[in-house]
Amino acid sequence: MVKKYIFCFIILIIMLFSFAGCSGIDGEMKSVSVEKKSSSEIEYLENEIFTIINKFSKNEYEKDNGIDWKDVNKDAQKIGKVLDTVMLDFGEAKVSNDELNNLRNEINNLLIYTTNEDVNNLFKSASNLYSVLPEYYSRFSEDNNKKLVMDLKSLILKSYTSAYFLDWGTAKSNALLAENKYKEMSDNLEYMKENSYNLNKVYILVEEFKNAVDLEELELAKIKYINFIEKI
Repeated sequence: MVKKYIFCFIILIIMLFSFAGCSGIDGEMKSVSVEKKSSSEIEYLENEIFTIINKFSKNEYEKDNGIDWKDVNKDAQKIGKVLDTVMLDFGEAKVSNDELNNLRNEINNLLIYTTNEDVNNLFKSASNLYSVLPEYYSRFSEDNNKKLVMDLKSLILKSYTSAYFLDWGTAKSNALLAENKYKEMSDNLEYMKENSYNLNKVYILVEEFKNAVDLEELELAKIKYINFIEKI
C-alpha cells in the first residue's frame, strides 16, 4: 500500500512538471507569434502609407474634376480597418499605453484628413505615422538592417512632404539628415556585410533626391522620391 502511494505521488510530480513545462513553451511560442505578427503589421502599414503618397505623386488620384477623394478614402480605410487588431497585438507585445495612443491618434488623423479632403495635413499625418514605425519594428524584429532602411525612408518622406508644399527649408534639412543617415549605414559593419552590393545604388538615389530638393525643383523631386521608394 505504501509503495502504491509513493508511486502515485511520483506520477503526480511528473505530471505537474510536464504541465509547467508545456505552459512555459506555449507562453514562449505565443510571445514569438505576437512579435512576428506585429512586425508583419508594421510592414503592412508601411506599404499602405506609401501607396497613398505615391498615388498622389503620380497623379493617380486625379480625375476630370480634381482629386477623387473616394479613391483616397478607400486606400486610407485599409489602414483604418487594421487599427483595432494592431492595438491589441502591439499591446500584447508590451508597447506602452502612451505609445499606443500616439499611434492610434496618427491613424485617426489620417482618416480625418482624408474625410476632410485636406491634402496638406494628410501628407503630414502620413509622414508622422510612418516616422514611429521604425522604432516599433526594432522591438518586434531582430532585423536591424530593415530598421535602418526604414529610418532612411522616413527622412526622405519627411523631406518630400515639405517639398510637396514648397517648404524648401525643412525639405533641405531632412534631405541632409537622410544623406547623413546613409553615411551612418555605410559605416555600419552589419549592414555592410549584408548589403554591400547595393550601397552605391542607395547613395545615388539619396543624392539625386537631395539634389532635386536643393534645386527647389518640385517635379524633379517627385520623380526622384518615387525612384527612391520603389528601388530601395
